[in-house]
Amino acid sequence: MTARHYLGIAEPLPENWSMSFPAFPGTVTTGGNFAELLTNGRDALASVVAAMEEDGAAIPESFDASPDEPGYDPADYHDPRIVLLSVEVGGRSVRINVTMDEGLVARLDRLADRAHASRSALLARGARMVLAVEAAEQA
Repeated sequence: MTARHYLGIAEPLPENWSMSFPAFPGTVTTGGNFAELLTNGRDALASVVAAMEEDGAAIPESFDASPDEPGYDPADYHDPRIVLLSVEVGGRSVRINVTMDEGLVARLDRLADRAHASRSALLARGARMVLAVEAAEQA
């Protein structure tokens, strides 16, 4: 996995904070304070990137210049704060050998068939879920 960086537009609201991402139109998150907003922003980015990877969609390139990013117009915001957040995106696939109970493999294959996915895609999804839970427990 490699890290990519994306522009987040944070804005204070009367009761909390809101953040949107020009590279991911429609992706918005909130937080009770700025620190919580940053955490939720990272989670929102990770979720949208994971969904795009699962769908085979192209992930936007990293933000690399200034707040002149397409989709960002300061006039759309009351009091914007510009932040740069990173998210891990998938790299090239690597072949591995995995050993597990044959009954578990059979169940995994049935699920893969129903989900129109490969066994590898489901194993990768499961690994991401375990890593997310582990990261949440460490936070």
